[in-house]
Amino acid sequence: MASCVQVALWCVVHATCWAGVPESQAASRVARPIPFVKQWSSAGGSVPMAAVGIRAESGLENEVEALKESLGDLGIAIRDEGTPVRLRIADVPLPELRSQYRGSIGKQAYRLRVRKDGVQIEGASPAGVFYGIQTLRQMITADKTAPEVDILDWPDLPVRMVMVDSARQNETPDYYRRLIQFLARYKINTLHWHLTDDEILCLYHEDYPWLMHPRAWRLEPIGELVRFARRHHIEVLPEVESLGHARVFAKHPEYRDILHQTTFDKPSRSWAGTDVPGYTNVLCPASEKTYIYLQQMYERAAQGFPYPSLHIGCDEVEMTSCRRCEERFGSVSPGDWFARHMLRCRDLAAGTGRGLALWGDMLLHHREAVDKLPRENVTIFDWHYNGDVTPDSARFFKEKGFDVVACPALVCHPRMILPDDENYENIRRFAEIARDLDLRGLDTTIWTPIRYLSDVLWPGIAYAAVHSWSGGNWDEDGFYARFAQDFFGLAEGAAFERQWKALAGIRWRLEDFYRSCWIDESTLEAARSATEQQGEQARDLLRRVREIETELSKLRPGVRRNAEAWTAIERSAAIRAYTMEHFLAAPRVRTDQGWNRDMLRGLDESCVQAIRWIEEDWDRNRFADDPNKDGAYRTTEHLLWRFKQMHNFHERLLLEKPSTQGGETAGFGGTQSRRDGRDSGI
Repeated sequence: MASCVQVALWCVVHATCWAGVPESQAASRVARPIPFVKQWSSAGGSVPMAAVGIRAESGLENEVEALKESLGDLGIAIRDEGTPVRLRIADVPLPELRSQYRGSIGKQAYRLRVRKDGVQIEGASPAGVFYGIQTLRQMITADKTAPEVDILDWPDLPVRMVMVDSARQNETPDYYRRLIQFLARYKINTLHWHLTDDEILCLYHEDYPWLMHPRAWRLEPIGELVRFARRHHIEVLPEVESLGHARVFAKHPEYRDILHQTTFDKPSRSWAGTDVPGYTNVLCPASEKTYIYLQQMYERAAQGFPYPSLHIGCDEVEMTSCRRCEERFGSVSPGDWFARHMLRCRDLAAGTGRGLALWGDMLLHHREAVDKLPRENVTIFDWHYNGDVTPDSARFFKEKGFDVVACPALVCHPRMILPDDENYENIRRFAEIARDLDLRGLDTTIWTPIRYLSDVLWPGIAYAAVHSWSGGNWDEDGFYARFAQDFFGLAEGAAFERQWKALAGIRWRLEDFYRSCWIDESTLEAARSATEQQGEQARDLLRRVREIETELSKLRPGVRRNAEAWTAIERSAAIRAYTMEHFLAAPRVRTDQGWNRDMLRGLDESCVQAIRWIEEDWDRNRFADDPNKDGAYRTTEHLLWRFKQMHNFHERLLLEKPSTQGGETAGFGGTQSRRDGRDSGI
């Protein structure tokens, strides 16, 4: 938490820390490292860094390797006669921190001193030294010098997480290694790994082969990734959904009796239902198969992940009446059976030596269950994805005595293709709540990767990282500019900031995407009708996106590194613009003489190009042989699948013979291609 003393101290430092900095640098403010440091003072000079000699205390071998790697990326030679860089463990005195987590925060603090006689990085722990290295790396300029500075820095929050959703789209080990390196660069210290959900299981267990992703994670590659993460001072928290989000079991008859039943039809027609009448997507607490499965998966998670807690999910559960539960438990309220299940899961987790973490939404719906849960080794992940999130629920859990992690979202329902400004406001506001209430941390969730190009998210992840480390001294006008300079090597950082903010301000969400990406006769008709109300707005948004595309293309020659991520940003903007063009074409694609074939050909050429882009990003970050590449599940919001269906529809229309009956097409059956469109809060 940033206490009042911290904030006051920062204000004093902020007013003076730029004294002595060259005027052009101080004016732009983009020379500051990100996350923004707490205290910075400058002596005004610079230190040559073309070659450095590293001196380090015993026990910092990992940090020496991290420093060598960072300097090597910058083309800096490691030579004994070079500018000395000294690494050591030492006390790092901080201002008073009025936080129950001050011990953990203090261990991550560091001091960085750059002078003519060399560089010194002192950390209260190896993690602190590592974070000092990340700051030094950002300060080294293109001409291989570093400013003479004194920096004292520490995090706002002890735990800074990002959650990835491999249960809805598994990524490759190489992608996760790049993600870990990126998180470490901006001082994130935990990766929350969502491994099971309605669609698939990505934590391998040999007893459930038909439920597993073909590349489900086994113990050996998990161990390799966990060790890689730890070298970057990142822990990995596994999540196994343990109540809701269990629709995967309905796919195979032999597993259905693990599911909670229902005595009425509603769940089969809701986001919590299944395609099998009488069954919900909830594990049944009256079925012993439920606890056999959970024990097996908890044990497997404990074998692979040394994290002290296991996240058991338990969000978005529709508590219906179940005959099996009534027969076993009698007349028990939903809150009671939810609490009973939590306690059973707690005991199973404790049997593996793990504490418990769970989403908090169901406890808010059934508050009578809260007092039945133990406080020790139980962490509540409080998630809300609206921009105007309030502190009420986090305060409730905090006052009940739980450790609490605030959980905003960078991508969630109903976002499509790109996060928008409400996501960023959600992150900013939740980080503020976490500081004000002295919560344990911030976990920025990233849901449903099939909605976007993986490489488009780096600016947003960095945004969340900065807010969880240094949101107390946030500079909205400097962050994206500084990020563009650091990550893309882009001199025109301020120009990127203007375009990225403008792009985030254009909301074109899932329902807009559905209407825009018509894939059959009925969806085309829906798009045609919608243009009567939304056409003018869509034309204005399209004009704005095209202007952003033009400005981004002007900046492209200045991109010196991470070109794939830059390309993903440009292509995402182009894909969003294309969906708007496709929407606006709906009233004109069919005329009194039949289909407008020239228009269809133009639309299809752009569609095919977008498919190629999406597949290139897929093959870079995901498995080329993944069955979900062809839409194995969650198809309605599957970017690649939807574009392929658009292409198929275009081709079908282009192959049809011209109509002899006005605007109708001869022989077209209007088959409905959409699949199950249920969705939840993610």
